[in-house]
Amino acid sequence: MNQYQNMRKMIDFSQPSWEVAAQAGIIDLAVEHRQPPYLAHAGREFINMCSCSYLGLDTHPDILKGAIRGIEQAGTLHLTTARCRLFITLLEQLEEQLSAHFGGHAVAYNSCAAATSACLPILASGVLTDGIKPVMVFDKQAHFSMAHLKPLCGDETQILTCEHNDMAFLEQVCQQHERVVYVADGTYSIEGFAPLAQLRQLQARHKLFLYLDDSHGLSITGAAGQGQVLQALAPLNERTIVVASLAKAFGAAGGMLLSGLPELKSLLVRYGNAWSQYLNSAGIGGALASLQLHASSQLAERQAAWKRNLDMLDNRFKSQNEGLLSPIRVVMLKRPDQAIGLAKTLFEQGFYTSAVFFPVVPKSMAGLRVMPRADVCEQTMHRFCSLLEQEAGAELYTGTARQRAELNP
Repeated sequence: MNQYQNMRKMIDFSQPSWEVAAQAGIIDLAVEHRQPPYLAHAGREFINMCSCSYLGLDTHPDILKGAIRGIEQAGTLHLTTARCRLFITLLEQLEEQLSAHFGGHAVAYNSCAAATSACLPILASGVLTDGIKPVMVFDKQAHFSMAHLKPLCGDETQILTCEHNDMAFLEQVCQQHERVVYVADGTYSIEGFAPLAQLRQLQARHKLFLYLDDSHGLSITGAAGQGQVLQALAPLNERTIVVASLAKAFGAAGGMLLSGLPELKSLLVRYGNAWSQYLNSAGIGGALASLQLHASSQLAERQAAWKRNLDMLDNRFKSQNEGLLSPIRVVMLKRPDQAIGLAKTLFEQGFYTSAVFFPVVPKSMAGLRVMPRADVCEQTMHRFCSLLEQEAGAELYTGTARQRAELNP
């Protein structure tokens, strides 16, 4: 029991913090869109500084029109038949265009979690590793959408968990076992990046199979929006699968699996959540429109605006992920009891942030999760930084160079 996860422990540990945040009125908020980048709750307008739409494409007129066009072209919101039997032609068009744009063989899903839950059990079975059931090594910081599949994969094969980015441990496992799969984030929320060059070397030496989630990295860097992982691993080989969000910075909906393995698609369609719904025609239409934007000059303009706002935050505050081309920052505070009150104050003054605690930050500290976006103008970003500096005051963490390095290993 509880060999791979402990849901009860997680609930017992985190529920008190959720309750405090709910009482402070900073979670469970129903909102309406106003003129971008503004939202409204109970008549109060504010800017969401925790949005994963890093390039601000989720409200782009072309993507909204694309979603409408998708429904009109398909003549339905969703063809309610299992994909292994029937699917709309727009889905085929999307996957062909994703494959051509990002390089590889793409399969679209209605979320990254659905894509991962479809793929990892197939990987565990050994059909993608020469018929040999692999040892699956999960990075300790792998996203919950991957980690929660350990019990299911563990029913197929041996599961190990390694310390974050521990390449020495991973190579030792590769030396001891014939086939190994490494499951990790490519771009972590606040833990930097996977060591991509070292992973390529392990692939060359030991036939290591990689399953990497780059949901936070797609679109924000690269001339075509490839992100860190696809740029570093291009061209994708037959022992690499990348899952990435078609929402977040991409600005549409759903997710995709991209690989160098041509036969993966048929296995996923037949055995990976074959009963589940696929991306609907509105999501497909929006994704097709986003691909057009990714092929235009607007992508570079949005990337530059995002980087400008990211640099502004880094230049004024000490945070986790500071200085990295990664979209999430946790601005560090000295005391845990300050975070919720500060988040509430900022919200009352027009900016929504997220208070975070251990284990996201060290036990004695707290932080505010902030994600700069391209559709927040320079003046507004400056106003947010000044307000945060003013309201947090002496509670802002500065730390020594060594202490800051420990926050960003």
